[in-house]
Amino acid sequence: MKFPRTLAALLFSFIAVLGLAGCSSDSSGGDAAGSNGDEKNGEAVLTVTDAAGRTVDFDKQPERILLAEGRGIFATSILQDNPFDKVVAYGDDFEKAAPAMRDKILEKFPEGKDLPQIGSLQKGDATVENLLAQKPDVVMMTLDQKKVAEQNGFLSDMDAVGLKYVFTDFRQDPLNNTEVSMKLFGDIFGASDRAESYNKFWSEKAGDITDRVGAITEKPKTVVWMAAGFMDCCTIAGDANLGKLVDAAGGHNVGPEILGTDETEITPEKLVEVNPDKLIVTGGEWARDPQKADAFSHVELGYQADEAAARESFGGPLHGPGMEQLTAPKEGDFFAVYHQFYDSPYNVFALEAFAKWLHPEEFGDLDPAKDFEDFNAEWMPIDYSGTFFLDGYEAE
Repeated sequence: MKFPRTLAALLFSFIAVLGLAGCSSDSSGGDAAGSNGDEKNGEAVLTVTDAAGRTVDFDKQPERILLAEGRGIFATSILQDNPFDKVVAYGDDFEKAAPAMRDKILEKFPEGKDLPQIGSLQKGDATVENLLAQKPDVVMMTLDQKKVAEQNGFLSDMDAVGLKYVFTDFRQDPLNNTEVSMKLFGDIFGASDRAESYNKFWSEKAGDITDRVGAITEKPKTVVWMAAGFMDCCTIAGDANLGKLVDAAGGHNVGPEILGTDETEITPEKLVEVNPDKLIVTGGEWARDPQKADAFSHVELGYQADEAAARESFGGPLHGPGMEQLTAPKEGDFFAVYHQFYDSPYNVFALEAFAKWLHPEEFGDLDPAKDFEDFNAEWMPIDYSGTFFLDGYEAE
């Protein structure tokens, strides 16, 4: 329930003083010990470092954790037998952006249905009062949320009532921040050993690919078209998430040359003008009912996308005006990858797929689909199903 802001601020500040905070936070992103956690009234039981380079001290192991981005469940699914353990609330992006995966997890862990959703920090429909009502020991936010929360004063409001927070990042700089973020998740959730094991797995897999890329001189011109067919053409990856993975996999991501940082839109005419050597689209599970046709022509990928449905949808984004002029689809250099790899610790499988697609001779030994299936069997609490990668496109 939302309260009038003035009354809520007084009420919840009083609650915070009594029980939730023993400290103030620092929204400036400083990296001094204790700058966003406890005042040094005693030895900390736990000290963590987040993706913003900040340290946070805890006088006890957190037991009530709020995921401001609901897709933090991607990480907790790796670290815990039950991904909802210790989670008291989460952002609504999990339901909106990855509904099929959420449904699959909730089918096995129905208790997650009872957890409140706090809305979206980026869209402004989450409030400090909503967060405080869940009595969290810590709020886990993303670097994307940090930027918005600094601009609109949300972090200052959190500081004022003593809410502790930390920042993760799988999206802005996946190559440098995935291991940092997984260690942070492990420390916060009391699963440090599991996080360390996953980071070893991730580092070895990513390192094998990037080491081999070092000997490759040819860098095919590549565009990653994000959520192709789901939104108006064309949102493409810039110097972040999947765009960075293209470069790491031995491609030349042209996004930063025609965009700023992150991802934003270009026109279909611009895409045709660029005419990339390799065109990769991201597909998802955005169909509300897999048995009914959608009003958009995205590629259906994810935990509930069977191979036949995925293949049938593969060429959907290419049906727009002018797309027949693109060279890549005609030459078999058109591919699709699961959209949620762009913002999750599973991103290394996108890196693997990109390496194989960009340099099929050098990386012919890789099998990202089989490796992701094996990963699910070893690391995930849900059974593997669905389709996450598509190649072998045949132009009509």
